[in-house]
Amino acid sequence: MVKFIKTVLVLAALGVFAFALWGPLRNAAVQVQDAYFPCQNPITYSIGSFDARFGISREEFLAAIAKAEQVWEAAAGKELFSLAPSGGRVTVNLIFDSRQEATIKLQQSGLVIKDDKASYDAVKKKYDALKARYVKDLELLKSRMAAFKMRSDAYNKEVAYWNKRRGAPPDVYAKLNEERVALDAEAEAINEMQNDINANVDDINALAEALTRIAAALNLKVEEFNRIGGQHGGEFEEGTYQSGPEGESIDIYQFDDKGKLVRVLAHEFGHALGLDHLENQKAIMYRLNSGVNEKLTEDDITALKAHCNIQ
Repeated sequence: MVKFIKTVLVLAALGVFAFALWGPLRNAAVQVQDAYFPCQNPITYSIGSFDARFGISREEFLAAIAKAEQVWEAAAGKELFSLAPSGGRVTVNLIFDSRQEATIKLQQSGLVIKDDKASYDAVKKKYDALKARYVKDLELLKSRMAAFKMRSDAYNKEVAYWNKRRGAPPDVYAKLNEERVALDAEAEAINEMQNDINANVDDINALAEALTRIAAALNLKVEEFNRIGGQHGGEFEEGTYQSGPEGESIDIYQFDDKGKLVRVLAHEFGHALGLDHLENQKAIMYRLNSGVNEKLTEDDITALKAHCNIQ
């Protein structure tokens, strides 16, 4: 009986060990298959994280993915991708952060942003003006808060003085009451000023995101536009494809419209196929999502056929 229990425990442990290794082993097998038999079987994908703050429905997101699939499948003449309800080889995520938040804020402000020098100059002008205003307002706020603290400390000191003497004379009490009302009003004014500055910071950060994106699209050698209170390091990324021992994923962070969404999805699906970046700025596989077309260029098609061994 003891031997039987030990055997069961050993088998259970082996089962857990095998389960833990299954993911990495499966991914390694997929990588070998891709290396020697690329594009032979459709790449399955499933939807992972989906954030409704992007303002599109899950059905619209799936429709955009279907269009991105078709971009490659039309050129290949075969099915390259297949939607799986769950457990697909690639997990596609829609992740909301400051990049899309900035995009929505700029759209709501009515500021039309394109990937051209005119847009860059217009946004830069507005960014510089808001940044200068922020610096000026922040200094004024600091000065006002320092004055408020001195005035408040003096008030509290006098109140404590008269409390120790069991109350102030009527005329002093009236003056202290007036000062309390004035301090309350000043505190409210400072809070309103702080809120205005915070709103200005949000606008500056949105413009900084836009400038970083436009500068990257135009290959402008300019200083990095820092967000106030934090920043994204490195190149602006609208989406990423990642592959590792734990599996593959496509993460989408930003798009201006549905056309740009299809384009960034097509780009990341290209990476899932095994394609690298191209130098052609109009290509789907160019390192930046700066084009407007949703069709493959000749360079894209050549790279696809070479990788998939399509004649």
